[in-house]
Amino acid sequence: MKKIILVGGGLAGSLTAIFLARKGLEIHVIEKRGNPLLDQSDYIDQVSSRAIGVSMTVRGIEAVVEAGIPLKELQACGIEVSGMSLFVAGKNKIRELPPLDKLKPLSLSRSAFQLLLNKYAEKAGVNYHYNQRCIEVNLNKCHLLTKDLNDNFIEHSGDLLIGADGARSCVRDAMQTHCRRFEFEQTFFKHGYKTLVIPDAKKVGLRPDLLHFFGMDSHGQFAGRAATIPDGSISFAVCLPFKGKVSLHTDDKVAMREFFDRYYSMVPKHIRQELLEQFMVKPSNDLINVRSSTFHYKDKALLIGDSAHATAPFLGQGMNMALEDAYVLSCLFDKYDANLSKILPDFTTLRKVEADAMQDMARANYEVLSCSNPIFFLRARYLRYMGQKLPKLYPPDMAEKLYFTSMKYSKIRHFQQKQNVWYKIGRLN
Repeated sequence: MKKIILVGGGLAGSLTAIFLARKGLEIHVIEKRGNPLLDQSDYIDQVSSRAIGVSMTVRGIEAVVEAGIPLKELQACGIEVSGMSLFVAGKNKIRELPPLDKLKPLSLSRSAFQLLLNKYAEKAGVNYHYNQRCIEVNLNKCHLLTKDLNDNFIEHSGDLLIGADGARSCVRDAMQTHCRRFEFEQTFFKHGYKTLVIPDAKKVGLRPDLLHFFGMDSHGQFAGRAATIPDGSISFAVCLPFKGKVSLHTDDKVAMREFFDRYYSMVPKHIRQELLEQFMVKPSNDLINVRSSTFHYKDKALLIGDSAHATAPFLGQGMNMALEDAYVLSCLFDKYDANLSKILPDFTTLRKVEADAMQDMARANYEVLSCSNPIFFLRARYLRYMGQKLPKLYPPDMAEKLYFTSMKYSKIRHFQQKQNVWYKIGRLN
């Protein structure tokens, strides 16, 4: 039996552990946080409210269901999304998104989804090692040195190391040292973000079944998003520059009050005041983009999820691609009968091109969300109409493919490039 050690027991790591444990493999997960089934406090950032909610598209839903998790239990972790609401000059343009099949995207509670994954991982026989921080990685020996809460050092060895430990992965750091000609690029967006939470979404007055987008009339100054999650709260992600009168690090409360009054005029005044008060005291978060030239090292180590391809959440695809990573890896174990020397390089070949395409689209979509004008909506409506009437000539609708299918990101990116040929006067994403 092969012993596999996953570093990171978050969403991608836990789903990967479930897939591989169900194949009869011995799976160990190293997690620096505590057991969420006993205490969720380590998994909810009370200070910055970072990633309190996430959007799951059909791609992610299908990956989770393939791991043997009942669809109804997954859907209980979220609210079904029926469309998007785009606010311009205080008025919204609603775009309904009818499902292609029976599945709809979900606005998830991240903590509830984490609990669901841990529950089924334990059922599958996954061995979690909680409250252990990775200190040292030896790739050639598939060896880890960790430290627990009592400062005790613990050694772990196996046949394969899988890095699922996020954008600042310790497994990827080790690959940079050991992997010949390993290229790694870490970049930051010019904007960061703060997440503001209103506990009672009903007081805000926004439809709970829509994803709400703001800032399309800000000429690139900011981009915003709001989503309701099952606990009844609604989170507002506000993306702004780090410096300036209106920025993440400003101390000009008057300027920020004007900002919220202008771009969030659709919510009640007392809610805007609450958003302002939270904004002035909460810390900012970075928007990071990670690219690696390879996702594996020999037949010893593999990177998945944000460890391999972290990106800003402007398409809502980062988590979904990470979950799809887990499913693709599971399929490769079946295809090559657990032969790691074939599985790992094939995983890099298959997923690297998809990761690059997804990141390119996410960056381009951010530009659209913060810089669009009324012509954008006319062009988008025209394109959808012509795509339905002349499907062989016009590219299909991008939102439909991203939210309701598991079509390869590289193929969707190709369609997007075709759109830009049709509309040379500007970008349409």
